[in-house]
Amino acid sequence: MKMHKTVMTIAIGGILLSVPATLPSAVADDAKTTSNPSMYSDRDRTKASKDEKEKLEQTLKTGEEKSFYRRELEKMGWQITSVNYDKPDYLEYEIVKGKSSYEVQIDFDKNSHKATKVDVTANAWKTDATERALREGKKIDYPNKTTANPNRFSDRDRMKSAKNQEEKLEQALKTGEEKDFYRRQLEKMGWKVTSVNYDKPDYVEYEIVKGDTSYEVQIDFDKNSHKATKVDVVTNIWKTDATENALKQTQARR
Repeated sequence: MKMHKTVMTIAIGGILLSVPATLPSAVADDAKTTSNPSMYSDRDRTKASKDEKEKLEQTLKTGEEKSFYRRELEKMGWQITSVNYDKPDYLEYEIVKGKSSYEVQIDFDKNSHKATKVDVTANAWKTDATERALREGKKIDYPNKTTANPNRFSDRDRMKSAKNQEEKLEQALKTGEEKDFYRRQLEKMGWKVTSVNYDKPDYVEYEIVKGDTSYEVQIDFDKNSHKATKVDVVTNIWKTDATENALKQTQARR
């Protein structure tokens, strides 16, 4: 809840005194500023994540058969928390180590059974098993079956529609506006601001949710004009608890 100062007049010993008092504002705001925002800010965490993804892709080289990739991941200390797809020509794992999670996407040649392409991507749409492994930090067994409804969780499946949505949001959240415009515009489009990771004179970062979709909105401002110079909308990889809870509430209603 936002606070504002007002002046209160009180009588002490027959003398009237005016003192400032802090009272709740009439306007409540349930999207609180995030504590320790660098844990959740995609802008903050992307470089370290990119380095880790490149290291994984180099180790998980092409030209190997399927069993190699499970062995190699486990040797590097990664848990395979979900197998989204396990087809002759395509294998997709969700993996976890500590507080990091990625999706490993491997294409195979149907004749040689050897990998032709390996992609490691930030794991935006995580299964319950992956979420649980991140939250609890416990070792879990290799999944005994593939993920039900994998298209809900596969980054490869969902990325195209996500990119279209990101572009649409960036067009609506045009540059050249002051800070309060962006909050209004998002709410007008049906998005809920679930977390405010940063709210500085030159930078604002929101986590937003609509349905089962979440993005991070990153807005740079000119310190003199207070108008936006750059707006980026990215897939929200590292979500706060408030964002996770908003997504779960949506799923529970379905």
